[in-house]
Amino acid sequence: MLILILWAIINPYLFVFWQNDVDSIAAFEQKGFKLETNHFKFKDNNLHYLSIGNKNKPVLLFVHGSPGSWDFAWDYFMDSTWHQDYQLISIDRPGFGQSNYGQAKNLFEQSQIISAFVKNKLAGEAITLIGHSYGGPLVLQLCADNDSLYERCIILAGSVCPTAEKEEWQLNLFSSPILNWITPGSFQQGILELLWLKDDLKKYESGLAKIKTPIMGIYGTDDNMVPCEPNVQYLKTQFDTSQLSIIKIDGGNHFIPWEKYEEVKNRIRSLK
Repeated sequence: MLILILWAIINPYLFVFWQNDVDSIAAFEQKGFKLETNHFKFKDNNLHYLSIGNKNKPVLLFVHGSPGSWDFAWDYFMDSTWHQDYQLISIDRPGFGQSNYGQAKNLFEQSQIISAFVKNKLAGEAITLIGHSYGGPLVLQLCADNDSLYERCIILAGSVCPTAEKEEWQLNLFSSPILNWITPGSFQQGILELLWLKDDLKKYESGLAKIKTPIMGIYGTDDNMVPCEPNVQYLKTQFDTSQLSIIKIDGGNHFIPWEKYEEVKNRIRSLK
């Protein structure tokens, strides 16, 4: 019982998957880089985001998976070869990090909040969306909602295919109040998102035809979390070859943004 009580006390702060801004800024200052942190308010929502690089250059807008936070883009932010040619921006998605942590939202609600941010803070910018894992379908939904705002859309190991999402009975177990209560920090939000995702993907499918933005899908052939082939084939059924390019990284797993960093970086930079 004592262990359960202690778990309940520390649970909200355990596995929250973010580093505080003060420590992040200090880490970048040690390298001689200026990291900026900001908040955008939309109705009752707070969107936390960080940025680095050249504000007069095209924007790379990073959208993390589930669970996670803005610092999934840490390696990219720390790589000074980006700083002259791009402005890098990475958000805490709604429900994660400092963006109303603990208040999970579905795919469409998140798109509404992020779209408001883009319209208000990045109006007129040349924006490339980069979404990893759950961020993959979210960047597609952002394009479906406001296609004209984006120059291109890059999906990194994105779970975009409705039929590839399995009915995970284990996740349904965690929807019960007791198990949800003992689930560590950000995993609670991630589980809720994944419980909703299969239905969200079925709903978002009808809007994909609106998208005219060029799309690149990058997948690892050995991804056991978001399988390469069904997701690649789904993208091919939704988008014409003139609009869609597919990159398969041989031997890559779900963590290609980091484990295959140089290859992903080169693919992104090739789109200049």
